[in-house]
Amino acid sequence: MIFYTVLSTFSDTTEDVSESQLLSDEDYCRDYLLNCLSDRLAETYSKFKTAKEIWDNLDAQFRKEEKLSKSHLVDKFLDFKFREDMEITPQVTDLENMRSKMNNENIGITDIFLVDAIIYKLPAAWHSFKTEMYRKKEQMGLDELKRYIRIEDENLARNNLELVKQQQSVANAVTQPKKFPKQSKSHKSEPPKLEAKKTIDKKKTKKKTK
Repeated sequence: MIFYTVLSTFSDTTEDVSESQLLSDEDYCRDYLLNCLSDRLAETYSKFKTAKEIWDNLDAQFRKEEKLSKSHLVDKFLDFKFREDMEITPQVTDLENMRSKMNNENIGITDIFLVDAIIYKLPAAWHSFKTEMYRKKEQMGLDELKRYIRIEDENLARNNLELVKQQQSVANAVTQPKKFPKQSKSHKSEPPKLEAKKTIDKKKTKKKTK
């Protein structure tokens, strides 16, 4: 950005200065370039004696920053991973935004490459879905893949909701105390009465029989 800002500003004012004067007046060109820079950069580049040295170093610095920026974008795209604890659909949008930034930097990412990348980056919990998408990818575009992912997101959300409801119902059944019916006083059980055994006097019976 620095290089192009300087170039644009410099070219706007060349009408006031002839080409021969710019070539001959080295001090004028050098001062002009330094004045186009911020105070911090002007202090850094003031160590160079000629305008050409300043210009060449600005150009080299800009190209280095541009290369690092592109490398960072590529690394970020390759390292991107889908999180299992979040819906995949919004994360696909994040990956598409990265792709747009890379395309702006002339790093071409085609739809075919992006489809492969999305399927490859799906989390382990999506293994069955991932296998199915690999089978369909030859006849499937990016929009169709996004539609399948959105449907799968909805199915998983619905299944998770049902699972939570079941777990809550089981927890409520375990924690709720059991209630037993109260017995009325009139129906209280009484201990059984024991019948008194009749004692037989063996001696008396013998006398009566004689």
